[in-house]
Amino acid sequence: MGMFEAAARRRRAAELRRRLAELDEWDRRFGLGGTPPGHSLARDTTAWRYHSPDGAPPVSVLDPVPTRRPVRRRRRSWPKLLLVLGLGGVALAYAYPDRASTVWTWAEGTGREVLGMPDPDGQGDAPPVPAPGGRDDLPPDVVWRAGRFAGGWEPPRGERLLPAVQPGPGGDHAFLTTQPGTDDPVGFSPCGPVEVAVNPSGAPEGYDALVRASLERLTDASGLQLELVGETDRTWSDDVRGRGRGEPVLVAWATSDEVPALAGTSAGFGGPTVVTFPDGLSWNASGQVVLDADDLPTPEAHAAVLDHELAHVLGLGHVEAPGELMNAVNTGQTDLGPGDLAGLARLGAIPCP
Repeated sequence: MGMFEAAARRRRAAELRRRLAELDEWDRRFGLGGTPPGHSLARDTTAWRYHSPDGAPPVSVLDPVPTRRPVRRRRRSWPKLLLVLGLGGVALAYAYPDRASTVWTWAEGTGREVLGMPDPDGQGDAPPVPAPGGRDDLPPDVVWRAGRFAGGWEPPRGERLLPAVQPGPGGDHAFLTTQPGTDDPVGFSPCGPVEVAVNPSGAPEGYDALVRASLERLTDASGLQLELVGETDRTWSDDVRGRGRGEPVLVAWATSDEVPALAGTSAGFGGPTVVTFPDGLSWNASGQVVLDADDLPTPEAHAAVLDHELAHVLGLGHVEAPGELMNAVNTGQTDLGPGDLAGLARLGAIPCP
């Protein structure tokens, strides 16, 4: 009796496989859930299901599905080997974090090159990358550049260059973004300088002193060492890849013909280049600022807009508070307000990596 039951089960299984193959072929030819025209299961109310251009019936679906005896394969010890390799890798990463990061960089970059995948840090032909946290509400004068860590740059490590600044009381401030699950701002490492280069093309007279004074104000307010390292011929980039990681922050001037966005009400644009590492933490790696060469008639206006845009590069966002330079609409404010100072101090107090 057992032999006949086993044979019956095999026949039912073969019939079920045959029927499933038939239904799969119908789905392919007539659309999901479709049936051949004229079939007993066809319904007049579902004409949209009949996708076959010639109405031909399914082919090969009535052929019996051959059964195959299961092949017994020799068991291998790959899971155990992978477990040993994984534990060894964790131990090495814990003992030698710097070298582990370098190996991670090499492995990821090599793997992407072999697979033909784009560079996610935006140095290749990668598509636009949204800001961390899916931010699509960044203010109009903040131009965000974001990417995944793909090697070549790391935030400076070691000791702080300058003492941290104690945040003052009162005032409103906001950050462009924060680390995942926290209110800790994303910014530059205080263990290295924030280098700045100026493109003098279209700059006002005395631009060198103007930029140096702005960098000094932001250095005193944040505890980050902003340094002018020289001049450059680089220009403002609307490309989503923006400034490459590790390059000096660009300060440039342009007309609305050169940067069409300046034709609006904005007198400048600025924002950071942000790199997200495998541990999920993000760091500012560079940035850029462009000022309207035709719409800033006085040194005071230049200074106010430059301070505002450089504060964006460091990580500050807009606020809706009078008396703060980071107000989206300037109503005559030329100095950093109490909230601006508090926010810059917090950005400068980020611990060294």
